[in-house]
Amino acid sequence: MLSALSYIVLATIRLGTPIAITAMGATISERTGILNIGLEGIMSMGAFLAVLGSYWTGNPWFGVLLAVLVGVVISAIHGFVSIVCGGAQGVSSQALVLLATGFCSVGLQAIFGQKGMSPTVNTIATTEFLRPIPLVGNILADFSPIVYIALILLFVCNFVLFKTPLGLRMCACGEHPRAAETAGINVGAMRFLGVLISGFLGGLAGAFLSVGQMNLFQEGMVAGRGYLAMGAIIMGRWTPTGAFAAAMCFGLFDAVQLYIQIIPNSPIPHEFVQMIPYVASIIVLALTIKGATGPAASGQPYSKISGTR
Repeated sequence: MLSALSYIVLATIRLGTPIAITAMGATISERTGILNIGLEGIMSMGAFLAVLGSYWTGNPWFGVLLAVLVGVVISAIHGFVSIVCGGAQGVSSQALVLLATGFCSVGLQAIFGQKGMSPTVNTIATTEFLRPIPLVGNILADFSPIVYIALILLFVCNFVLFKTPLGLRMCACGEHPRAAETAGINVGAMRFLGVLISGFLGGLAGAFLSVGQMNLFQEGMVAGRGYLAMGAIIMGRWTPTGAFAAAMCFGLFDAVQLYIQIIPNSPIPHEFVQMIPYVASIIVLALTIKGATGPAASGQPYSKISGTR
């Protein structure tokens, strides 16, 4: 029983971390008023570039650097279309998913000369320096450093968003951009910053999947985690803490289905077990979505002349 519980807890943290990182970044973006449903694409690009960077240099941290940079770049494209050009945010961000899918597929063949997955690469080492800690050292040492970075980001995002003038300005742009502009806040700049943060963290989450958890890139490896991150934002009431907790909840569902799959002679069909995290996520969202209200101006273009359209 204890081994089953420990397996599920550890797997929950590992599986929930990429969703949590992505959800925190997207929460900040939505708080400024920019909807980003292209998280799946950002994570995919981040995962691919992380493997590419590790493949080129042998250093997985260089891959992480490439991952966050590509996340920022493609988010900047979304920001330009939706903020500068006033384009439809949903269409613009969904285009990122299509762009990433095509880029990764072509990149695998052009760079690695193979379809479906990349060769194996060097991965980020676990935190072995924590192993001497009494009682919990063996557990803590098995996690990737990015897990601990995610915990630090949780406190940083909360503090910046709700305790600093910058964060309060960003929130004002998502609630009432015209009033924020009247108060002297550059709405466009605040929204662009939010989008870039979303891309940065989405790229980091993608890197965690490919060089933090695994040692390769595989098409489809993000497996809907970007969309689960969007659900975590809603379930978490557009707060970093809530989004983080919701992401861990989704990670728990995934961990449970993985554990069921390793039970010998399980009577539950394999295909049904794989449905568990998605069905459970839908049920939880349905139960918690009532009364959930996001930033008033989220998803709405804004210009100084006409205000929110």
